[in-house]
Amino acid sequence: MIRILAFTAVFAALLSPSIRAQDAGSSERGVELRLLAFSPELQQREAYAHDPAAGEGTPGVLAPIKTYLNHQFTAVPLASRKVVFTLKPERESMKQKGELIGEATLPAGTRSAILLFVPAAPGDDAKCRVMVVDDTKQKFPAGSFHITNMSPLPVRLMLERKKYDFNPGKVMLIEDPPSRDTGQIGMRTFVVKEQHLEPVSTGLWPHPGKTRRLMVFFLEPQTEKVQLRAFDDVPPRDRQASANN
Repeated sequence: MIRILAFTAVFAALLSPSIRAQDAGSSERGVELRLLAFSPELQQREAYAHDPAAGEGTPGVLAPIKTYLNHQFTAVPLASRKVVFTLKPERESMKQKGELIGEATLPAGTRSAILLFVPAAPGDDAKCRVMVVDDTKQKFPAGSFHITNMSPLPVRLMLERKKYDFNPGKVMLIEDPPSRDTGQIGMRTFVVKEQHLEPVSTGLWPHPGKTRRLMVFFLEPQTEKVQLRAFDDVPPRDRQASANN
């Protein structure tokens, strides 16, 4: 089964300003966030999540940005749906030069999400841009692939004989992908250039089974070639099951 989640220009909808923080009410239990670095240099052991709508003097919540996903999450109380990440717990750091890591506005109703921190664009004040992925059982179920094309080029993914096409900015959820009797999935990726398919990679993937996989197509700046990066995730968890210490 395929679910098309979004289709927009690269980063435009992933960081959509049309989703306003005030559109959603406060959450007494807080939002459960798992912070994921796109590459090792973006990880931060001491990152702090701030609610801009919180009272004066409210410190940030320690929210480590990791290079992997597990059941641990950070519970962040939010009076609004905007969350700002800085290098310091002091609220003033949201306005201090060089302290801003990134910020995100969560869609209304979000209670649990993966926040993927990717490199910022040249000229950005923040160190990162942030992509929000709702990781609840309903939006990111067990046995599925969540795939985003962050590259500026159209790409094609083939799983066995099934084709999945991604224009720039497209996000797709593939539930129970086709597999062989061995549980493996034959995979091929292509870039579409001038209406021709240019092979990128081939391989065998294990079926996700009860786990999940978050994947991103991106343009490698040094080689200027499209690549696919994957992050293995654990099975969907029950809320408030494994908070970070």
